[in-house]
Amino acid sequence: MIEIFMYPVSGIMKLWHLLLGAFFSGSMSWILTIVFLVLTVRGLIAPLNWLSVKQGRIGALMRPEMTELNAQLARADTVDEAVAVLTQQRDLKKRFQHNPLVGCFPAFLIIPAFIGLYQVVLRVSGSTHEPVGMLTLDDVSSFRASTVFGVPLTNFAREHRDLVLPMLIAALVFTSLNTLITLYRGYLTTLFDEKIPRRLLWFMALMVVLIPWMLWMVAWHGPIPVTIIFYWGCSYLFTLLQTGVYEIILRKRYPLPEAVHEQRRASIQRWRTKEKKREKKAAKQRLKEDPGHKEELAASRKRHSEIVAEARKIVKSNSRQEEPTEAE
Repeated sequence: MIEIFMYPVSGIMKLWHLLLGAFFSGSMSWILTIVFLVLTVRGLIAPLNWLSVKQGRIGALMRPEMTELNAQLARADTVDEAVAVLTQQRDLKKRFQHNPLVGCFPAFLIIPAFIGLYQVVLRVSGSTHEPVGMLTLDDVSSFRASTVFGVPLTNFAREHRDLVLPMLIAALVFTSLNTLITLYRGYLTTLFDEKIPRRLLWFMALMVVLIPWMLWMVAWHGPIPVTIIFYWGCSYLFTLLQTGVYEIILRKRYPLPEAVHEQRRASIQRWRTKEKKREKKAAKQRLKEDPGHKEELAASRKRHSEIVAEARKIVKSNSRQEEPTEAE
């Protein structure tokens, strides 16, 4: 299974080494091969990364209107009312061109590329008696003889601490800055009175410290070749520059209106005052005091669910009927 990831990565490395080998020799050609591997992988997923960032911002921009529509849907007593609200929600998503699933794609390319490179380097480091992926024996021997800042590319970082330290620190700085920018962007759009978004933000804040610490520990104590540290640093330098560019574009093209900031500030206030917890506690207390209310509430929720389900079917049917007309 891992070899599936190894062959595309080794193929990209082979291609860039052939092209760069015509202009550079020895270690420089392989160092530039790693750099261009980063540019290739990150360049391929850059459009998907932008779509992911853009969809996240669009989700925040449409949230004030969507929140109001969700409240109206919760109050809908008839199928017609629910259909009207669901239609407005559909039109809102269409107007903003919102598709949250886009944000899942970049990881499907970044992770396999990193795993593939790690396997290629490990196998190149371990043997010179067989090809590795699409790298021939000559390629393997040439790669093993290459160095970066005086350190063999295939050696483990822990064996050359003094020489690897500047490279590792640079990689950690690039990683931390990128995570901090992403964390701040998330803070501006997080609703703190909602458990899942709030905990995701706390998790991201933890990653600001945890990821550099893990990289530091693994680099000094684990089987991490120097190539991986170099790749990591180049990759996150690219990501940091990309994140900065995206942030500028977001601020110019998709600035957050005051309604979004006000919604966030209100959510922080509700979270601090534990408003939702008090409401849930009051609801439980009411159920204890009035057992009959529990059955009434269950019946009301069931009825509302049936209304919304029926309304969704109608809206879905209407959308199908409108599609041929729009195509014409």
